[in-house]
Amino acid sequence: MRQEIIAALEKIVGQENCRVDEAVRRQHGLGEKALPDAVLFPGDSQQVAAIIKLAAGEGLPVTPWGAGTMAPRGLLPLEGGLAINLTRMNKILEYDYENMTAYVEAGLSLKDLREALRVHNLYWPVEPVEPDTCTVGGCVATSASGPSKLGYGDTKFHILGLEVVLPTGEIIRTGGKTVKNVQDYDNTRFLAGSWGSLGIITRVILKLRPIPEKETTLFLPCRDLEGAIAAARTIRNETLAIALELLDSLAVKAMDQAGYHSDGQGPALLAFFNGFTEQVEAQVAYLREKFKDARILEGEEAAAAWEARRQLWPQFAGATGAILASVTVPFTALAEFLAKARAELDQNRKGAALVAHFGNSHVHILLDQAPKDLDGVRELVDRLASLAENLGGYLILDNTGDLSYTRRRVASRGRIIFELLQRVKAAFDPKGIMTPNSKVLAYVTTDTRAVS
Repeated sequence: MRQEIIAALEKIVGQENCRVDEAVRRQHGLGEKALPDAVLFPGDSQQVAAIIKLAAGEGLPVTPWGAGTMAPRGLLPLEGGLAINLTRMNKILEYDYENMTAYVEAGLSLKDLREALRVHNLYWPVEPVEPDTCTVGGCVATSASGPSKLGYGDTKFHILGLEVVLPTGEIIRTGGKTVKNVQDYDNTRFLAGSWGSLGIITRVILKLRPIPEKETTLFLPCRDLEGAIAAARTIRNETLAIALELLDSLAVKAMDQAGYHSDGQGPALLAFFNGFTEQVEAQVAYLREKFKDARILEGEEAAAAWEARRQLWPQFAGATGAILASVTVPFTALAEFLAKARAELDQNRKGAALVAHFGNSHVHILLDQAPKDLDGVRELVDRLASLAENLGGYLILDNTGDLSYTRRRVASRGRIIFELLQRVKAAFDPKGIMTPNSKVLAYVTTDTRAVS
C-alpha cells in the first residue's frame, strides 16, 4: 500500500489507530493468503465514512471487523485492502426503559451489553455460539442467532433500526423506535445479514425484553441416534423450549473434552427453558415423567454444559481447522437426513460429528479435514449435498471459500436472480469494494452457465 494512502488514513483515525504491523494484520485475517494491508480502528461513524470514501477513490477492498468470530465463514480479506475494526465504537448511546429499546454502537460486545442491561432487568435475547466475544454489529451483519433461535427467532427479529455507512461513504439511518415504521422497503432487515457487502453497520436500535424469572437446562443422554431424534421431536412439539440441541456421540465426546463430563457414550440432547418459575417447572416435570434419564442442570453446572457446547467447534477443529458444512431441510425430513448422513459419514470416515439446532432443522456437519484440503472429502460432501437436496433442503460450506454449493442454491430460485442481485450490489457499491470475498456474493463471482 502506498505511503501516501497510509498517511491519509492516519490523518483520519490518528497514527495509533492505523496499524500496518504484521501482528495486528494477522489478527484480522487468516494464514498467509488472507491479510489486510492495513487495519483501522475508527472512533465514530464520520471516521468510518471518511475511510470508505478514501477506499472507494483508490479502489481498495474493505472488510468490516468486529470480534472476528464469523470471519472464517465469509469475511476474509483475501484481496488485502483495509480491515475496519469497530471495537472502539462500543458505547451505549441511549437506553430507553419505557420503550424497551437501546441505541448502541456496533462494536459493543454482547457481554458488556448484557451486564449494562442487567441492572434494569432487561436483556437482548440474541445469543450466538460465541456470546461473550462477539459484537452487536457482527451479530446483525451476519444475522447470527445460535441455539436460542428456536424460541426467539434470529437477530433480525430483535432490531428496530440501523445506521449504515454505504460503500460510497454516505451515511443512512433506517427504522426507529416503533415496531411498525416501514413506509418504503424494509431496509433494516434487508441490510442486516448482508455480511457487510452493502455497507458497514455502525449503530443499531435494539428491541429489549425482560429477563426471565427462571432458567433451566435439561441434559438427556440417549442410547442411539434414533432414540435421540424421537426424544427431540417430543420436546420440540410438546414444550416451549428456547433451545434444543441434538448432539451425536462424537459431538458429545468433543463436549466432554471441552469441559462438560456427561458420562455418556451415545448421543444426547441439550435443551434450555426460561420464563416464569411455574411455567418452567411444569415443562421440566412433564419431560422428567417421559424421560427418566433426564438430568436437570442449573447454575454453574448448566453454565458449564453450554460453555462446552460453545467450545465444541474449536475443540473439534483443533489447531489445523476443520470443514464446517451447514444443512437445512424441512422439519419432516430432518430425522431421515440425520440418520442417512450419519450412515454416510460412518461408511466413509470416523472423524465427523453432527450437531443439530433441532427445532430449526439446521444441521452442522463437522469434518476433521482442514478447509484447504476440501478436495480430499469433496465426493463425500457432494453426496451429503445431494441427500439434502433430495429431501427438499440444501447444503452450504461455511468456511472453505468454495461457493459452488451456495451458487447452486441461489440458482434454484431462478436464473434471473443472479442478474437482479448483481444490480442490487452495483447500486449500493458501484466500485465493488465491500467484502469482495463474502459468501453472500456467490452470485457476483459465478459463471451462471455452469450452474444447472
